[in-house]
Amino acid sequence: MLNWIYKQKLMHYEKSELTIIYNSKKSIDKKTLAIAQAISSNINRQDINEVRLSSTLFRLAVGKLNLKAKDIMDKSNPYYQENIKGRDPDIDSAYFMIMNNPSLLKSPIALFKGKVVFCATPSDVLRVC
Repeated sequence: MLNWIYKQKLMHYEKSELTIIYNSKKSIDKKTLAIAQAISSNINRQDINEVRLSSTLFRLAVGKLNLKAKDIMDKSNPYYQENIKGRDPDIDSAYFMIMNNPSLLKSPIALFKGKVVFCATPSDVLRVC
Protein backbone atom coordinates (compact mmCIF):
# COMPACT_ATOMS: atom_id res chain seq x y z
CA MET A 1 0.00 0.00 0.00
CA LEU A 2 2.78 2.44 0.91
CA ASN A 3 4.52 1.89 -2.46
CA TRP A 4 1.25 2.72 -4.22
CA ILE A 5 0.98 5.97 -2.26
CA TYR A 6 4.57 6.93 -3.14
CA LYS A 7 3.97 6.17 -6.82
CA GLN A 8 0.87 8.36 -6.78
CA LYS A 9 2.51 11.26 -4.96
CA LEU A 10 5.98 11.10 -6.51
CA MET A 11 5.10 11.23 -10.17
CA HIS A 12 8.43 12.93 -10.83
CA TYR A 13 10.46 10.16 -9.22
CA GLU A 14 11.17 6.66 -10.45
CA LYS A 15 13.80 4.65 -8.57
CA SER A 16 15.04 3.21 -11.88
CA GLU A 17 16.00 6.58 -13.30
CA LEU A 18 18.68 8.97 -12.13
CA THR A 19 16.89 12.02 -10.77
CA ILE A 20 18.85 15.26 -10.46
CA ILE A 21 17.46 18.23 -8.51
CA TYR A 22 19.55 21.16 -9.69
CA ASN A 23 19.74 24.84 -10.61
CA SER A 24 20.56 25.28 -14.31
CA LYS A 25 21.87 28.79 -13.67
CA LYS A 26 24.81 27.48 -11.60
CA SER A 27 27.95 26.27 -13.35
CA ILE A 28 28.66 23.48 -10.85
CA ASP A 29 25.12 22.17 -11.29
CA LYS A 30 25.53 22.09 -15.08
CA LYS A 31 28.78 20.13 -14.68
CA THR A 32 27.06 17.68 -12.34
CA LEU A 33 24.31 17.16 -14.90
CA ALA A 34 26.91 16.57 -17.65
CA ILE A 35 28.58 13.83 -15.60
CA ALA A 36 25.17 12.31 -14.85
CA GLN A 37 24.39 12.24 -18.58
CA ALA A 38 27.64 10.39 -19.20
CA ILE A 39 26.72 7.61 -16.76
CA SER A 40 23.00 7.24 -17.52
CA SER A 41 20.73 7.83 -20.48
CA ASN A 42 17.65 7.73 -18.26
CA ILE A 43 17.79 11.05 -16.36
CA ASN A 44 14.91 12.88 -14.76
CA ARG A 45 16.00 16.52 -14.75
CA GLN A 46 14.35 18.59 -12.03
CA ASP A 47 15.62 22.10 -12.80
CA ILE A 48 14.22 24.22 -9.99
CA ASN A 49 14.33 27.27 -12.28
CA GLU A 50 11.97 25.60 -14.74
CA VAL A 51 9.72 23.26 -12.74
CA ARG A 52 7.98 23.36 -9.41
CA LEU A 53 9.59 20.43 -7.66
CA SER A 54 7.11 18.33 -5.70
CA SER A 55 7.35 18.97 -1.98
CA THR A 56 7.11 15.20 -1.42
CA LEU A 57 10.20 14.56 -3.55
CA PHE A 58 12.02 17.39 -1.75
CA ARG A 59 11.14 15.94 1.67
CA LEU A 60 12.20 12.45 0.55
CA ALA A 61 15.57 13.69 -0.74
CA VAL A 62 16.44 15.85 2.26
CA GLY A 63 15.19 13.19 4.67
CA LYS A 64 17.40 10.50 3.13
CA LEU A 65 20.39 12.84 3.30
CA ASN A 66 19.96 13.10 7.09
CA LEU A 67 20.64 16.82 6.92
CA LYS A 68 18.86 19.78 8.42
CA ALA A 69 16.98 21.87 5.89
CA LYS A 70 19.39 24.79 6.24
CA ASP A 71 22.34 22.47 5.46
CA ILE A 72 21.30 22.31 1.82
CA MET A 73 21.11 26.10 1.55
CA ASP A 74 23.86 28.35 0.25
CA LYS A 75 24.79 30.38 3.32
CA SER A 76 26.67 32.93 1.19
CA ASN A 77 23.49 33.81 -0.69
CA PRO A 78 22.28 37.36 0.09
CA TYR A 79 18.72 36.14 0.70
CA TYR A 80 20.03 33.63 3.24
CA GLN A 81 22.11 36.31 4.96
CA GLU A 82 19.18 38.73 5.21
CA ASN A 83 16.29 36.38 5.98
CA ILE A 84 17.47 33.01 7.28
CA LYS A 85 20.78 33.44 9.09
CA GLY A 86 20.41 32.58 12.77
CA ARG A 87 17.18 30.66 12.21
CA ASP A 88 16.52 26.96 11.79
CA PRO A 89 13.79 26.60 9.14
CA ASP A 90 11.80 23.39 8.99
CA ILE A 91 11.69 21.29 5.82
CA ASP A 92 8.48 22.89 4.52
CA SER A 93 9.78 26.43 5.02
CA ALA A 94 13.04 25.50 3.30
CA TYR A 95 11.10 24.01 0.38
CA PHE A 96 9.13 27.22 -0.18
CA MET A 97 12.20 29.43 0.23
CA ILE A 98 14.19 27.39 -2.31
CA MET A 99 11.31 27.20 -4.79
CA ASN A 100 10.97 30.98 -4.62
CA ASN A 101 14.75 31.57 -4.59
CA PRO A 102 16.37 28.73 -6.59
CA SER A 103 19.87 30.10 -5.98
CA LEU A 104 19.45 29.07 -2.32
CA LEU A 105 20.01 25.40 -3.24
CA LYS A 106 23.66 24.95 -2.36
CA SER A 107 24.38 21.90 -4.58
CA PRO A 108 22.49 19.44 -6.75
CA ILE A 109 20.82 16.41 -5.20
CA ALA A 110 20.98 13.07 -7.03
CA LEU A 111 18.60 10.15 -6.41
CA PHE A 112 18.99 6.68 -7.90
CA LYS A 113 17.70 3.28 -6.79
CA GLY A 114 16.91 4.49 -3.28
CA LYS A 115 20.26 6.24 -2.75
CA VAL A 116 20.53 10.01 -2.37
CA VAL A 117 23.69 12.11 -2.69
CA PHE A 118 24.22 15.82 -2.03
CA CYS A 119 26.66 16.72 -4.82
CA ALA A 120 29.10 19.25 -3.32
CA THR A 121 31.36 18.59 -6.36
CA PRO A 122 30.22 17.47 -9.83
CA SER A 123 31.94 14.09 -9.45
CA ASP A 124 29.90 13.36 -6.28
CA VAL A 125 27.07 12.26 -8.59
CA LEU A 126 29.11 9.10 -9.24
CA ARG A 127 28.51 8.01 -5.63
CA VAL A 128 24.82 7.47 -6.32
CA CYS A 129 25.46 4.70 -8.85
